[in-house]
Amino acid sequence: MRSPVSLPTGATYDRASIQRWLDSGHRTCPATRLPLASTDLVPNLLLRRLIHLHAATLPPSPSPEEVLSQLAAADADGEPAAAEKAVRSLAAKIAPEKGKRASVASAVSADLDSAVPALLSFAKGGAGADARVDAVRVLSTVAPELVSYLTGDGDGDGDGTEKRDRVNMALEALAAVLSAEGIAEEAREALVLALLAEDLGRVVTTLLGAGANGAAVLEAILTSPVADADAKIAIADRPELFPDLVRILRDAASPAAIRCMAAAVQVRGRPARASMVRAGAIPALALAVAAAPTAAAESALRLLAEAARCGDGKAAIAADAAEVAAAVMGRMIRVGPAGREAAVVALWLSCCAGGGDRRMREAVASAPEAVGKLLVVMQGDCAPTTSRMAGELLRAVRMEQEKKGVAAAYDSRTIHVMPY
Repeated sequence: MRSPVSLPTGATYDRASIQRWLDSGHRTCPATRLPLASTDLVPNLLLRRLIHLHAATLPPSPSPEEVLSQLAAADADGEPAAAEKAVRSLAAKIAPEKGKRASVASAVSADLDSAVPALLSFAKGGAGADARVDAVRVLSTVAPELVSYLTGDGDGDGDGTEKRDRVNMALEALAAVLSAEGIAEEAREALVLALLAEDLGRVVTTLLGAGANGAAVLEAILTSPVADADAKIAIADRPELFPDLVRILRDAASPAAIRCMAAAVQVRGRPARASMVRAGAIPALALAVAAAPTAAAESALRLLAEAARCGDGKAAIAADAAEVAAAVMGRMIRVGPAGREAAVVALWLSCCAGGGDRRMREAVASAPEAVGKLLVVMQGDCAPTTSRMAGELLRAVRMEQEKKGVAAAYDSRTIHVMPY
């Protein structure tokens, strides 16, 4: 608190903080919740004097350079508490009201090759959530300077191993800044603009060869509002994009690779769907549906639904009918509403639309509890179109089961939906 002011309720706040509260439209006291008869702010002179007296007794705040030295020493000596304190101190100096972001960036930039790895050790884990966010906030001040490392223009002297290490360091930092929460949108936008200012072809080649971190950076470019349409199309049209993303997905089970595929399909539509199918994405997406975290599994389900909209996609899904059907049916009721709808769309397009494919109908009918799961979807809060598709799938499944001699009756004592 630097400039204490009081409201008519008698509560005292820092001027900048309470002004933001009032500017956002609130007309109550945050502490008492009482309505404000007036929004006039009265300076609390006594408290301001006490704050100034207290500040005069404190030792001078260390410079960003001194804090970085403390971080390096603590990191070298294996003192995590001291290192975390240094990271928190650096992050505090980049608060907007202190106006020291440039000085912190300058201090970190003076020795990127040692400062960035020390900050990354916090950003990647091993510390509290607040410390991780603080480390990424500090990294965001110098992230645009790391972009040149991706093209080999900012890595200075050194042999091939050293240059690769610098590229990997830069990629980890860029991915952390672009994917972390608590980072100002302006910082992300500045980083995307810095990436676009480089040779885009070389940047994309480096990112695609860098695994999950590279996919995360590419996804950020494809979804950023500051990236122009031509740049996004140029990325989505690169012939190596989907083959490399499929490789990354298979090697690292990377949710970032799935999100990057989805972003490219969003940018280019039908051509991207065809490229994704030709790259062999269907088996990899089926594995992701079965084993990935919920958010990534939902993205993979949406991509399977997109693939099923084209002839090549249907054929590829049918070629792996058993794996795709088992994965989709196994995950259908273990995702959110959007994921369930995507699962139904993918199966309906494969089994029913345009006559469907016999192999997919047989595979879905053979999936455990297929009828019950489709009934659960129909009972849920889904769109009418999804409910209709689920009903058509249910009839197709029962027909396949009857062909194989499976009993036609279904015990509906606990599932009160009669689809016939």
